[in-house]
Amino acid sequence: MRYLVIILWLSFINMPVSAQFYKWVDENGKTQYSDQPPISANIQNEQKLKIYSAPAPVSTANTEDESDTNGPKTLAEERLEYDKRRQERLEQKSQQEAKAEENKQKCVDAKSRLRVFSESPRLRMPDGEGGLVYVDDNVRQQKINEANEAVKTYCN
Repeated sequence: MRYLVIILWLSFINMPVSAQFYKWVDENGKTQYSDQPPISANIQNEQKLKIYSAPAPVSTANTEDESDTNGPKTLAEERLEYDKRRQERLEQKSQQEAKAEENKQKCVDAKSRLRVFSESPRLRMPDGEGGLVYVDDNVRQQKINEANEAVKTYCN
């Protein structure tokens, strides 16, 4: 069955585009199709089938002033516009992917900060003068709240 479909498909590809076809009913009552008129004289209901090729493409050349920018565009102009739009879409997509990757990294950082502030029993932070200071419960809670906000912002 598959081979029959392939053979039929290939036969339709090889048909001439603007050929004249004939349809008739033979003496046995079967409908026949051919590109040549029937030979037999015992033909019932002979018809000529009109099969036309595709119409010729309409020229898009602008016959008026060339400075008219609202007129039809040439294929090259349309292609340039398409390439420009495509490039803009690709740039937007790459920016979105970079932003998503940045947010993912910020999410990982925020989760690790939250874990450090909530799990460490005695936490030391730089004091700004080159030394370290132990963090009290109020500063720890403030840092936990900041880390939770960062997790909410960057981890969707």
